Amino acid sequence: MELKTLIMLLPFAFTLHNFEEVLGMEKWTKSIPSYIHKPVTTRQFGIAVLLFSILGFIITYTKIYFQTEKDYYFVITGFAGMIFLNVFLPHLLATILLRKYSPGIITGLFINLPLTVLILNKMTHSQILSVKQLIVTIVIGGLIGVFLAFTFLKIGKRIDERYKKRTANTV
Repeated sequence: MELKTLIMLLPFAFTLHNFEEVLGMEKWTKSIPSYIHKPVTTRQFGIAVLLFSILGFIITYTKIYFQTEKDYYFVITGFAGMIFLNVFLPHLLATILLRKYSPGIITGLFINLPLTVLILNKMTHSQILSVKQLIVTIVIGGLIGVFLAFTFLKIGKRIDERYKKRTANTV
């Protein structure tokens, strides 16, 4: 499969993964120690991953707005790298350490991991980015992903709290 096609599939795979997470995240976070993951509501988490998914589509489908094609590939590599790392941290690690299903592990292992490995492999073999650039970009993408996850969860929490207040006042 061509690199372009694989990249176009990336936000769809990410959104599917996010949907799997939303379905079980509230129950899961209430069943584990809060130092591992603070409890979240389905609405809070849903808002966070909706923002993440929208950003993924924007990043992927705005290639024409990048100054150079290489700039676009740096950003896509960061996005794919973030998704790649997310399979291991937290999903695979949480599943192994807690010895139970971690929401997102199925799509992470069977969709996101193969897709991102193919993308990152094609980036390297087509010499769009050097191995060093690829590694640095993956790490940066992962760090940005962690920052965005916390930011989007805070936004989701604020919206959820406002919704709860508004509905409590109308009852």
